[in-house]
Amino acid sequence: MTLLLDIAPFIPPVAPRITGREIYQRFEDEPDTLCIAVVDDEGRPIGLIERNAFLVRMAAQYGHALWSERPVSRWMETDPVVADGDMTVAEFCGRVLEERPSELLQGFIVTCGGRYAGVGTALSLLQATASATATHAEAMTSLASDAQAALAAKGRFLAVMSHEIRTPLNGVLAVAEILRRKMSDAELSPFVETIIESGGALLRLLNDALDLSRAEAAALGLDEEPLLAAKLVDDVRSLWSPRAELKGLSLSVRYDGPADAWVLADRVRLLQVLNNLIGNALKFTQRGSVDVRLTARLEGAYVRFTGEVADTGPGLPQDRLEHVFEPFQQTDAGVRHGGAGLGLAVCRQIVERMDGRIEARAKPDGGALFVFEVTLHHMPDQAAECAAEPDQEVAHALHVLIADDNEVNRKVAQTLCEMFGCTSETVEDGAAAVAAAETGRFDLILMDVKMPVMDGVEATRRIRSGPAASSQVPILAVTANADPADAGLYRRAGMNGVVEKPIKPDRLLAAMNAVLDMDQAESADIPSPPRASAEGRG
Repeated sequence: MTLLLDIAPFIPPVAPRITGREIYQRFEDEPDTLCIAVVDDEGRPIGLIERNAFLVRMAAQYGHALWSERPVSRWMETDPVVADGDMTVAEFCGRVLEERPSELLQGFIVTCGGRYAGVGTALSLLQATASATATHAEAMTSLASDAQAALAAKGRFLAVMSHEIRTPLNGVLAVAEILRRKMSDAELSPFVETIIESGGALLRLLNDALDLSRAEAAALGLDEEPLLAAKLVDDVRSLWSPRAELKGLSLSVRYDGPADAWVLADRVRLLQVLNNLIGNALKFTQRGSVDVRLTARLEGAYVRFTGEVADTGPGLPQDRLEHVFEPFQQTDAGVRHGGAGLGLAVCRQIVERMDGRIEARAKPDGGALFVFEVTLHHMPDQAAECAAEPDQEVAHALHVLIADDNEVNRKVAQTLCEMFGCTSETVEDGAAAVAAAETGRFDLILMDVKMPVMDGVEATRRIRSGPAASSQVPILAVTANADPADAGLYRRAGMNGVVEKPIKPDRLLAAMNAVLDMDQAESADIPSPPRASAEGRG
């Protein structure tokens, strides 16, 4: 019979006065250590530090500055699961699964005579219970899924893998988009579309995983700007009508509310919720229709905004309605259609971040109905303040400097610049970008952020502090690290805008023209560089 002492290795504990910097170094030096116990002078456990939660904390904005020098007693888990080493694994699992199941993911402390003897994890429990009863096997399988999810969605994945995955994905999607625009052979078109669609699915999965991790770490931000509520209808219809038509489904998108209802909202996050719900509806519906209804109701200084997505698909079992928004929860139909079960969990996190609510309902006549509701600030004077959208039909050439250490990314950016009718030169690091910018030959710089020798942020600071003739050249950050916190850092360093990888040609063109318009507005007396054009060279 396996005891807890048999599965809990003795990992050296730390004192409560140890700082976050020292813990960070421990985790760096010990890649297999998943948690570290905190003990008092007598060796009695008083807390626990779990690897993924700690790395997410340190990866947050100003994380190192806030936590590196603070003692672990200020932020450790002060009420970890503690068990005597003489307890059997089966007894421990039965007790903890009933009382505190979710805390097993954080690890647990094993004691002997009240003093620290080792730490255990969910994974070590799974290994020890491989031959347990069917009931315990089901419970452990559930824990395995949760443990795997935690390892995949937290810590290093948030801090490192976002950039590492987006960089090659940028090459795949951007090159496929270029092929689609330039390809003359209609027979190859479906294959290119498959590349773009599959790459887009991978990108959505990555974004969902990152958003879920940020939400669980209380780091999911909102970037609120004035938004015309009725405009969401056009955004949704233009995106999903072709997909619905391809499947032979009827897609109805309606808006019920004032046509001039302006609100303060995060347009990207609202569309993320709608797109997740509509994408699911179209995926699971084989025939019939998907109906989308957006409603805006004025209530004094606020607007109550409601979104409803109904389909004629297989619907949801009654016993799954309350659990469908939990991470990695899928119905049998969801498993057959693929996916990770993250989209609805992200939707709930976004809506709750907006102080709203979201729910799923079963329709009496078959199918599913998803409803969310948020209360937004009304902006009645915004319509008069809105400027006309900038003209994007000027077709003069720019000379662009492309700074990126990845050869594929440089080639993609060069090809896009050529499509826009621009000439370009490339460099492979920030130091070379500074030297090239000082020549004054460039109308615009596309700057990667993570580069050897000198990164893009430091290169931008050097350019801005350089000779006056070249220090004001517009600079766009082109990077896989483009969340609001990162974007704020880039702008403070002197960059004029941010384009997220994988690069979409239309977004890059819009961003290029936007920073050039900004540059023109700020220097009305000085002729500004000509703007880029989607037309390219004839």
